[in-house]
Amino acid sequence: MYDKIIKKIIELGDSLTSFSGNVLDIEKNKNSLTEKDVEIEIELASIIKTFPGKHFIYGEELYSTYFQGENVWIIDSISSTKNFIQGFPHYSIILSHLYKGKVKFALVYDPSNKELFTAYKGKGAFFNKKRIHVSSHKEDLFFMIGPYFTPPRKYRKKSLKILEKMSENGHTVRIVGSLGINYAYVACGRADVAISFNEDTFPEFAGKLLVGEAGGRFTDFKGKALTIKTKGVIASNGLVHKKIGKIINDIV
Repeated sequence: MYDKIIKKIIELGDSLTSFSGNVLDIEKNKNSLTEKDVEIEIELASIIKTFPGKHFIYGEELYSTYFQGENVWIIDSISSTKNFIQGFPHYSIILSHLYKGKVKFALVYDPSNKELFTAYKGKGAFFNKKRIHVSSHKEDLFFMIGPYFTPPRKYRKKSLKILEKMSENGHTVRIVGSLGINYAYVACGRADVAISFNEDTFPEFAGKLLVGEAGGRFTDFKGKALTIKTKGVIASNGLVHKKIGKIINDIV
């Protein structure tokens, strides 16, 4: 089942690179949307519907209502569509499978770099099929911060305060684009912490399993478990999670 999904996502992702930077934004009411966002969601949904049993799909475009069920698949067909439209290589396809409310499988595929991140509950996290682990850094941290800094973003000012605080403390901060890639970078040790005032939770369930199976922690700002309604997440190597959480909560 997962092998079939992985193969299709790689195929779909690799097809995106020739369109990146040369595709129209077709959405008037959202920040960004392309025909490819919709096409990918439809393609993945069609595969999932062939699996035995009852399967529900929760996606950003056509399946935007969350239904409780034994099998729920969460899809972010293009994470950071704006980057994709601009031709900026920090976008991804994200998928996670929830079984009885628990994330059992997660995938983030970065087609620009042909980097596949997967995680299986209880079996570990992987980068291009090689086992990965979070970093062991406690100082001089490398941060990824969610890209929501432009008006009329609700959390813009708080995000900027966190950015300022982390920079003042001597940490390196990057604001790039795809939240899925941010979480994957924490899982493989490229980044020590990823913070986001997320506007939805399509990338977060995949990030939770990737980071958790790689030995890190993934919670909301208060240290509580991720839910569909969570706003504000910290993904970290675990060693600095409480310290970062305290800094953020002093701000928010």
